[in-house]
Amino acid sequence: MAWKRFFSRSSEPKPPAPVVSPRPDASGIVRRRPPAADPAMQSRLDTLRQRRDMAAYDLERSVAARQPENPWRERMDLLDRSLATIEDDLRALDAIPPLPPISLAETPITDIDVRLAQPVSIAFTIGAERFAWEEEIDWDQRGGPVVRGQVRQRSGNAATLVPPGVPEVRREALERHLAESAAVLALDLRDRALEGEPLPERPTLADLARPCPVCGDWRDWRGHCDTCATRAFRRQTLRTEAARIAQE
Repeated sequence: MAWKRFFSRSSEPKPPAPVVSPRPDASGIVRRRPPAADPAMQSRLDTLRQRRDMAAYDLERSVAARQPENPWRERMDLLDRSLATIEDDLRALDAIPPLPPISLAETPITDIDVRLAQPVSIAFTIGAERFAWEEEIDWDQRGGPVVRGQVRQRSGNAATLVPPGVPEVRREALERHLAESAAVLALDLRDRALEGEPLPERPTLADLARPCPVCGDWRDWRGHCDTCATRAFRRQTLRTEAARIAQE
């Protein structure tokens, strides 16, 4: 019958309507209600919703922080361990004992010769060894000479200056230091000649490697200790890292 077909169709359940999730608008705010007609009122509502969301997020973080295991506590433990490691490294640097000082003979540095004609050359003699350097000339794109460059060593072997009584474990370090300090002296002689200053009086081999009273290593011609400078840089790096960690 027609009435049976009518009631059978009406009793069939209707499929549920699809759920439409709200999407953020151009300002990035998810609106669950239609925007207010007044723009000023809508702006105030948006501000209040942002404050509400931030408060809910802070509350969630606070609840999580009270748990025995949470990412914040793990992060703090990691930072504490990092700071402890840095403190151990700093104490280890300060605890390094100074090396036994090794002084060199007051062998005169003689036959000092500085020629300012291009290319500038510097030479001197220590004992039986003749050391010589020549300035490397560099040119800019306009064809003119640039600022004074480095010097290239042409002759001289620092290994011949190491006394035979120096312990084997320190011979290589002393040889390297003497080679670098002799180059520093060569640059100083060049600069003095270019500036019209007098050359140093009676320099000696010992002036190239005076024992450092702090670490026991050697200071170069200008009084610079590479070992102390390296340790100071390491200390500064560790303290900078500790300050960065403390601010997290």
